[in-house]
Amino acid sequence: MAYDRLQMTSPSPQPVDATSLSSGTQGPAGLPPKLVEDAAKRLSILAVFLVVVVVVVQVVQRFGQPELALIIDDPVNRLATLASVLMAIGLFALQRLRLVTARTLLGLGMVFEVVVAIAISMIETTRPFNASEPLLGLSALGPWIAFVGALIPNRPIVTLLVALAAATTWPLAYLVNAARLDFVTESWRQVMVWPFINYLMAVLAYLVGRATYGTACQAQTAQELGSYRLVAPIGEGGMGEVWKASHRMLARAAAIKLVKADAGASARQSDVAVKRFRREANVIAGLQSPHTVYLYDFGTAQDGRFYYVMELLDGISLQTLVTTFGPQPASRVVFILRQICSSLDEAHEQGLIHRDLKPSNVMVCKVAQEHDFVKVLDFGLAKSIVQEDGISQVTVEGVTAGTPGYMAPEVALGNPDVDGRADLYAVGCLGYVLLTGTLVFPDSNPMSMALKHVQATPDPLSQRTELPIPPDLERLILQCLEKKPEKRPSSARELRDRLLMSGAAAWTERDAASWWEHHLPHSSSLRSFAQSTMRTPPVVQKV
Repeated sequence: MAYDRLQMTSPSPQPVDATSLSSGTQGPAGLPPKLVEDAAKRLSILAVFLVVVVVVVQVVQRFGQPELALIIDDPVNRLATLASVLMAIGLFALQRLRLVTARTLLGLGMVFEVVVAIAISMIETTRPFNASEPLLGLSALGPWIAFVGALIPNRPIVTLLVALAAATTWPLAYLVNAARLDFVTESWRQVMVWPFINYLMAVLAYLVGRATYGTACQAQTAQELGSYRLVAPIGEGGMGEVWKASHRMLARAAAIKLVKADAGASARQSDVAVKRFRREANVIAGLQSPHTVYLYDFGTAQDGRFYYVMELLDGISLQTLVTTFGPQPASRVVFILRQICSSLDEAHEQGLIHRDLKPSNVMVCKVAQEHDFVKVLDFGLAKSIVQEDGISQVTVEGVTAGTPGYMAPEVALGNPDVDGRADLYAVGCLGYVLLTGTLVFPDSNPMSMALKHVQATPDPLSQRTELPIPPDLERLILQCLEKKPEKRPSSARELRDRLLMSGAAAWTERDAASWWEHHLPHSSSLRSFAQSTMRTPPVVQKV
């Protein structure tokens, strides 16, 4: 659970595992679910409005401007108008009946904008045969582009691209009609006035969208959740966002993870998701190991997103540790791995398997006066060995069962009888990375990498690094990487004890404090706590 793949790392280092889901970011790449829902509703209203306008205009022009009957009755124009009306009715029906997700409907809305633009452009550029009068007035396409851009929220770049596509339909329609109807064309100086204004409206729609998009997204996120107030963003990724938060009554900082909601989920799917979320949160809240991130609270935000309230950690992920500072000495690696085993030992005793241990899900922290204090994060993929209420696995949308670089063979093969020894395999992968700075099986293809974990034999660690590695420690790490679970250490507790006897020198508090003072002073931007204080807090709106 916890900070998950939303790690607070420096932007400069590259991730240890290129296939890890932790490298994905969302940010402006996706609208918040509530904003998507609002956009879909506005789109359906716009569709109804367009149908009414088309009917009224057709009636008014029939009786008030009969001389335009030739243009209205043109077969191509009739077809373009009919396509616009039918698509508008279809969008309204899809939204009201919830036949597609709001995100899909918003995608169809982009097509709708261009289809209507084609109809407007074809009608406006249809000329009576051999007409010689110049084009007068302004195109209705410009207001359409600006209206849609202002009414339907979207990412600014998407708004710009769709608006430019819509504006381009006018010069294309002019050329098509000039060839089709063989009318006398004006000079380009006269003709270009209309598309120029349309393109100007497209740029205006982009500028307005860029100015309002950030505020709209922030308004969906900056809110009070339970007794906590969101203060500043820490990170974001495929699963959602992590924020620094403060308790409204207690002098305690915390981290809140907002889990991305499924905008297209049915009522039954939402109920199941809520049950799984509550079950997972209660299980994680029951873990008391000091090396497992503490869960303070959980709930559901007004926009449907789940949220966890956790302790705010002051430290860096193992991913950042290796990518920034390289392979670590054996004594420190043993010190870190033993603390991870302590967290896993309690979880396994309660029938809980982590299933997604990797460098981005483990942090080394400064807790009080202790340095290199390990916290295991992200039990969001945790699987209970004991089935309860017919739900044996808690999953989150957009997350796979583990990460290829650290996936045990039985997990890669989809074996349903996975136990805690799958986590011990991941601990072996973590030790391999910490000691050598490389993955056990480097491969740019996730499927190929997972297959190597099933079939290939890992290289001895001593072949991957020049740092000294005690032979007993090397053998123990390779034993954790055995393909068959029964050949690995039998439990996290056994592995923890054997690590102590692996021949590595002791890593003391003095060693850790000296390293932190030299490499990670309090002002370091790599530390998660420091990053959370460098961001400008948003305006908070109460739920």
